[in-house]
Amino acid sequence: MSLKHAILGFLSFASFSGYDLKKAFDRSVQHFWPANQSQIYRTLAELAEEGWVAKEIVEREERLDMKIYSITGAGRTALRQWLSTPLPEQDDREPFLIQVYFGGQLSDTELLGLLRHRLKATEERLAVYEMVYQANKNSPSKVKDPRAIFLSFLTLEAGYVTNRAQAEWLRTAIERIETQNYLLNIG
Repeated sequence: MSLKHAILGFLSFASFSGYDLKKAFDRSVQHFWPANQSQIYRTLAELAEEGWVAKEIVEREERLDMKIYSITGAGRTALRQWLSTPLPEQDDREPFLIQVYFGGQLSDTELLGLLRHRLKATEERLAVYEMVYQANKNSPSKVKDPRAIFLSFLTLEAGYVTNRAQAEWLRTAIERIETQNYLLNIG
């Protein structure tokens, strides 16, 4: 996915300043597509050059002028084309699983430390998903379309379910190593 398309997606809901776009990322998609402020401003400039966004400058007396960005017709067309085009399969490399695969070269203590570290990180991600859900379930949104709101929560659910499954697998793996129960549990 490109940051360009994520920004166009947000702008398809409403016009935003760069600052407000950053807040929108942080409130909604940061759990699977984080973006920093400088990336957002750089990408907005590229989108303006391509004619996919328009920029309105709002003059303010006491502060710097504010730039408000809106999606153009060409931007909507580009977004719809990207949204409707199947993406190529992603590379599913997982370095952590290589560590587990060759973990027989570690002591149980070392291997358990590795697994517990991963479990802690996974549980921290689960807490972020829960926080994002709680923060957004009852808060007002610029998005008024119930279907769009549902789809945004569906992405949150995907991350939560995936990480919950990984946490459960890690807990089971830790318990099996601790009890030296090396029987497979597939099927």
